[in-house]
Amino acid sequence: MPPFAVVTVCALLVGTASVMAARSLALAADGAFQLVRVLGTGDVYGFDARILGAATHQATVIVAARAGLEDTQLLALLLGVGQLIVPAVVWSLAIALSREDRLVCAAVAMIAGLNAGATWFFNVVELVLAVPLTTLVAVLLWRPRTWRWREVAIAAPASLVLVASYETAMLSGAVLAAWAVWRRARSTGRAERVGCALVAWLAGLSVLVAVAGTGSGPNPTHSQSLLYFVVSLEPWPFYLALAGIAALLLGLGPWLRETAATVSLALGSCALIAAAVGLEPGPVTAFQARGGAAVAGFLLELFLWWRWIERRDATAEGMPLARQRLLVAAPIVFVATMLAANIGPVGSWSRSLDTFRTQVNRNVGVIDVDEAVPPDRREVVWGWTSSSLSLLVRSDSTAAILFDRRPSLLPFPPGDARSQLPDEYTWGG
Repeated sequence: MPPFAVVTVCALLVGTASVMAARSLALAADGAFQLVRVLGTGDVYGFDARILGAATHQATVIVAARAGLEDTQLLALLLGVGQLIVPAVVWSLAIALSREDRLVCAAVAMIAGLNAGATWFFNVVELVLAVPLTTLVAVLLWRPRTWRWREVAIAAPASLVLVASYETAMLSGAVLAAWAVWRRARSTGRAERVGCALVAWLAGLSVLVAVAGTGSGPNPTHSQSLLYFVVSLEPWPFYLALAGIAALLLGLGPWLRETAATVSLALGSCALIAAAVGLEPGPVTAFQARGGAAVAGFLLELFLWWRWIERRDATAEGMPLARQRLLVAAPIVFVATMLAANIGPVGSWSRSLDTFRTQVNRNVGVIDVDEAVPPDRREVVWGWTSSSLSLLVRSDSTAAILFDRRPSLLPFPPGDARSQLPDEYTWGG
């Protein structure tokens, strides 16, 4: 893959993540409550089966808070560094390391764009980090070159975080463990044998942690909810885009004859266009797409393993020049389209946050959020986090607490909201 294509895709991912973090998108959905809990306790918030993923997300906030930072606007930005920018950087590293094969690099880049465009509005979920970390380790296992200590230095910490990041490791961790054992058996290099042993051991441990964590945590129905959206194929544009990526890669690969490849390319392109038009980025869509993100990451992992076994060069000289160029253009266009679809929703969410903050600071007491925030400015309202968000956007401790009339989850009574966070924490310091 030409360097300019890799740089362009990575810049799109990291740039979009940076804009989202700057707009305080880390507070979307459950994010406000998570930040309140982290600041209130001064420690990592999360249950055991995901504690390492949560710690990676929250590390910058914990360090800043312990250093004395009390500006919740800056703390929200720092939370966005862990929840948005770090995953974007991990995706970018996986893309850069896969550039030796255009087909593989295109696959990694397009799955990165799909997951980013569809799920980053619900960036609080550890899957946003777990999927790119899994892909990064899979890319390292796929790379034809013998590992040096540099590869070990990347694979070991990534595998360590994956030990307790998300329950989908029951499947993805099992693949990484089996693959690492296989690669180690075929290796003669010391660094590679040590690295593969570490990956295999840590991946196997992640499977055990994931099994133990299934059905546990603050929401026992969480795993069932994730599975529901997978089985029901919601949101449908995500799965249509995933099918489109598969068809496009099939048409661009060396497996089909000319006519069949042309049909596959046409079907894949139509599916991607329809998915891009139908996608409506936002917290609800991103919440529904969690399961799809896990499925896409797992399929990408299997694809990389298969390519490692197959050992074919998808960019061989026999491939038509037009298809080689399409392998370069398709990831750039698709990633740019998926991320561009978030521009409008991010703007609407940001304006809604401004309105919410204005109402919090204009009023006093405890107020129903539906009475305070106009119907066309409720993008930040998530059904149970209004009290938490009120604490974070207040200018002083006397500002109002907006509450949800019929919350889907009640972490604390609205009347007890002020006791959840010290008065010193205010928006703008």
